[in-house]
Amino acid sequence: MAVAAALIFAVGRDTAIGDIWRAVEQPELKEALERAPVLQTESLGEPARGVNVWERWLVPNHDGKTWDVLQIYFKEYYGPTWLYAVDLGTGQVRKQRLVDDHQFYLSGRALGFDGKHYIATPSRRTWSMDMFVYDPATNTVEERGEIVPGLGGEVRPLVTGPDGRIYGTGTRDSKVGLYIYDPKLGKVVKNFGPVGPGHPNGAWSRYVMGVDDTHAYIASGMIPAWYLVAVNLVTGEEKVLLESPTERVMDIIENFPGSYARVPQDSDAPDKEYWLYHGQVIPKTNDTPPWPKQASPWDKAVPKPEVYFDQIDPDAEGNAMLWYRSLEDTAKAPKDPPHDDPQTLGWKSVRLKSVESYPHRINPMSILPDGLLYGTGDDYAGVFVFDPRTDQTTILGPRPGLAPYTQIVCGNKLYSSGYSGGHLFVYDPARPWTLSKGGPPGHPAPDQADARSNPRYLGDFDKTTRVGLMHSSALGADGKIYFGGFGLRHYTGGGFGWYDPKTRKMEGFWMPLSGYAVQWIAPALDGRLIVISTIRAADERNDNRAPEEAGLFVYDASEQKIVRQIVPVPKGRTTGLIAEVAPGRLLGLTSSPEHPDRSVLYGVDVTAGDVLFTKDLPSPVSVDDYWPHWVDPSYEYNAFARGPDGFVWTYLRNVLVRIDPKDTSVHVVGKMDPVGWPTFVGNDVYFSGAEQLRRIRNIVLTLKGNQKTIFEE
Repeated sequence: MAVAAALIFAVGRDTAIGDIWRAVEQPELKEALERAPVLQTESLGEPARGVNVWERWLVPNHDGKTWDVLQIYFKEYYGPTWLYAVDLGTGQVRKQRLVDDHQFYLSGRALGFDGKHYIATPSRRTWSMDMFVYDPATNTVEERGEIVPGLGGEVRPLVTGPDGRIYGTGTRDSKVGLYIYDPKLGKVVKNFGPVGPGHPNGAWSRYVMGVDDTHAYIASGMIPAWYLVAVNLVTGEEKVLLESPTERVMDIIENFPGSYARVPQDSDAPDKEYWLYHGQVIPKTNDTPPWPKQASPWDKAVPKPEVYFDQIDPDAEGNAMLWYRSLEDTAKAPKDPPHDDPQTLGWKSVRLKSVESYPHRINPMSILPDGLLYGTGDDYAGVFVFDPRTDQTTILGPRPGLAPYTQIVCGNKLYSSGYSGGHLFVYDPARPWTLSKGGPPGHPAPDQADARSNPRYLGDFDKTTRVGLMHSSALGADGKIYFGGFGLRHYTGGGFGWYDPKTRKMEGFWMPLSGYAVQWIAPALDGRLIVISTIRAADERNDNRAPEEAGLFVYDASEQKIVRQIVPVPKGRTTGLIAEVAPGRLLGLTSSPEHPDRSVLYGVDVTAGDVLFTKDLPSPVSVDDYWPHWVDPSYEYNAFARGPDGFVWTYLRNVLVRIDPKDTSVHVVGKMDPVGWPTFVGNDVYFSGAEQLRRIRNIVLTLKGNQKTIFEE
């Protein structure tokens, strides 16, 4: 297929783009892309500001009479990260910047017999396990450095053994690992290397591991199942004790100086529980463990206080509030107080000052029914609206409740889905934002699923579709909102689901898409059809073999099933970006299976299933050489956006282009740095993808007038 080739096909139907869909010759396109001018954008500030607050730990002080609250604030997983150590015994607050390139969220943690809190997490630079130690005597974290080369993992629990040593796990490629750290010696005294079964998409452990005086116990998953692995601490001999049903997660629960396992069963059968002791599983019939009692490091401490975190998000001046009360004060609180003053109910407060907030890269934006631009920040933080009429930004809340990958307006409300588990939220712009905006004790924010919550959590798609991440959405002619996405960790294929605002029911399926991860969906024929665009994926229903080529799947909303599959590009890894440009006519843009430095534009008749043309373009679609990834960032910029000129706007690498759907001619607009999803408001265009909200005014009129004001000198 050459760029110079003009491909003309008679299609025999009257459409807005004519009876013949003509793909014009463009021999000059490569040079035009290379010489594309740099676009000049107007900065409108950094509206998506915030900080993540949902990691915090309680550690007893050495005297056992009081506790420390360790509140972790972080911009994104690998930093910047701040520790606010709140000593509830003295009321003092110590602020410490923790080392970058370490994910303290989901770090392994264990209280040693020396009263210190041990924290394990890998370095992003080396992907080897590092150790950190918090000392309640100084209210600071000490960095101990690398302890286990080559051991990483998203989950890396620690547990204190009856011998006083710290036991840890993590991930070594397709298996979990195991090591022993001696606090007295300050080093790892035994590294068992990889243990347990292998997992084809990488290994995860669960959040807790177990240990007794002879064995360590690790839950290892995810594909094809979760396994309970016991490792002999002397010989290193390992064996699988239990296996969970596919996609059902087992858990280990610590019960010093041992642990027990909770294993789900098939269908609706209740979970089964087993004591883990000396390398064996013993059915748990009561709460009396088979091992002798032994005091744990936690036993010397008074009961944990009640801590209230609804005001832990910093305000615009960087101030946050932490509330706490002892169990004794809780018991003394009047049952029917004359007023709800927190102090009357035994609450005490500690103010945290100068808490850092950060600008975040802006995710793709949506236009609300009132004309405001709704936007969220990457890394789960920052929600705002921007008024294009006044250029005013209003901060709505600290976080949207999920990592939003797709948003769509239906009626007067905005529906958002994404990661994890295909969470679905609905936001009513006519009501105040309440999510994560609680007051003092007695005035918490409504539960996210409560009818008073705005936005409100509606449910998860993972139950019927197996998706870990919903990536795209479309409105159907039947009034339903359709979503497409793909599995994460436990499942590599795709899923397709829908929500009915009238009945409030969520449904979907996955089996026809088990070898196809869904990336984009688009409505056709006014939503009577929903077209599903995919990537080839390992198919668990076909011995984990991926199909030879990606396909488009056409779902008929009235028949409630997939009615045809279309392969627009033979041997293609993905069918890419899609949009209907005339009734039943779908325009697509995807990577070239033969030439990594090119892409393919194609046209499809979705009603007949015919591929009408393909046209080589002399540039990749994305700046990412392996686009699209299994998990792209939520600030992903690749879009098929319909402009006010009727053209389809998208990117070829970092060059913004617009495609005339009548003849598929590609018109160069200019280079963007960084690239960002375009959202049109009239003739103006707004860009996501950077921390700054960017705008180009009158871009369509300027291009038609051939003016130079949108280009940098």
